[in-house]
Amino acid sequence: MTPGWPSRPDEANRKWPMRHRPDATPPRCDTGEMAGDVVIGLGRLLAGVRPWRAPLAFRRHGLTLATLTTLAARNNPGAVALVDDDGPITYADLDRLTYEHSDGERIAVREPNGRAFVAAVVSGLRANADVVLADPGAPAVEVGARRARRRGQVVVMTSGSTGTPKAVDRKISAAQAVPVATLVRRLPLRRGVPLVVTQPFFHGFGVGFLALGLAFGMPVVVRRHFRPEDVAGFLRDHPGALLTGVPPILSKVARTGIEVPLAAVVSGGGQLHPAVAERLTRAFGPRLFNLYGSSELGWSTLATPIDLREAPGTIGRPAAGVRVAVAGDDGQPVRAGQIGHIHVGGRLAGRMADSGDLGHRDSAGRLFVDGRADDLIVTGGENVFPIEVENVLLAHPAVAEARVGGVPDEEYGARLEAHVVRRRAVEAWELRRHARAHLGPAKVPRTITFVTELPVTSTGKRDRRVT
Repeated sequence: MTPGWPSRPDEANRKWPMRHRPDATPPRCDTGEMAGDVVIGLGRLLAGVRPWRAPLAFRRHGLTLATLTTLAARNNPGAVALVDDDGPITYADLDRLTYEHSDGERIAVREPNGRAFVAAVVSGLRANADVVLADPGAPAVEVGARRARRRGQVVVMTSGSTGTPKAVDRKISAAQAVPVATLVRRLPLRRGVPLVVTQPFFHGFGVGFLALGLAFGMPVVVRRHFRPEDVAGFLRDHPGALLTGVPPILSKVARTGIEVPLAAVVSGGGQLHPAVAERLTRAFGPRLFNLYGSSELGWSTLATPIDLREAPGTIGRPAAGVRVAVAGDDGQPVRAGQIGHIHVGGRLAGRMADSGDLGHRDSAGRLFVDGRADDLIVTGGENVFPIEVENVLLAHPAVAEARVGGVPDEEYGARLEAHVVRRRAVEAWELRRHARAHLGPAKVPRTITFVTELPVTSTGKRDRRVT
């Protein structure tokens, strides 16, 4: 391990009490801005949800998808709630699709994006069941016994892109509502504006935007199976829509050649490379946002279009109520520009936890992800983050997608191998020459293989476990 570089995280030091946190990055640099996010964002959320319209549902279930569906049916019964493969459905009709479960059970929902998913989840929550959101394409899951509590809640499985998926309870609490206020204030969430969700509902990113669509009366547009041409066609017919997705999916939509102004494009759930951020901005206008978070720790930071114009690829700054620290192996803050472990915590949660990501912040306080700690490749004694090499390859105009990994090598311990999807004709030697012009010798891929597409997980994230 090269001196000065962080090692892989020590499991024993993944969490600290808040009073011992490595406070390298304050929660917000502007207290007035944070207060504005909370007051304005929560005000907009309450105005959209109008919980006083269904006080009994709110008291019984809390702020869940079940309550949001009930409120939406009362606030906008005849408006379109969802557009799926079966066509549009109103809030009132969606509310009537729910059915009865035995009270207090624990169920798994393995439905693709669509009305059947919403009906199953809402039905379970109304019966105070715990609802496990499972990948419909994966083997059946053992949901286990329900924990003793008064209300049911949603259980999200992690994506599994770096290991075995884990179950994470997701409940709407004060600790979560405060960060969401930043999102609500910054994003143009408007009643009647189509919200195109390309990520699956069984993932936290997808179900989160389903909830926002219900809360703000935005028709949520989904398909069981993603096809970039279908998404591009809808956006051409509905300029001003709001589009969400993981970077590989958004990149495929942009590669259809579409150029249409949108209300916003929200990237999340994966690494947004600077070159991809610039391409998305060219395709859809300066309306790109970048979210950073995880199933375990929730949503943590937001990069605005201004942030991404000034620093493409940044994950922005912490949301209201969230603390993000960049720390070395000793748990102490690192200076701007130095890579360390990214730790995330909330003022109300009371703990900082290692996200598993390595990153840094710039002199303006913007945060960047440099890679997963487990993805670090040591070749010939040099530490290499795949993301750094991928960013350089993606900056070449002939490269559409790139993935870099390490393969065993007797001489160097590991050697770099790149898989590339081409936008137009280019040879491997040309890409290696391009890489040598921007990277040190150890970071230039020894081999480059051209493929038609890169493997992804069921959530659309790039799967680094596949070679």
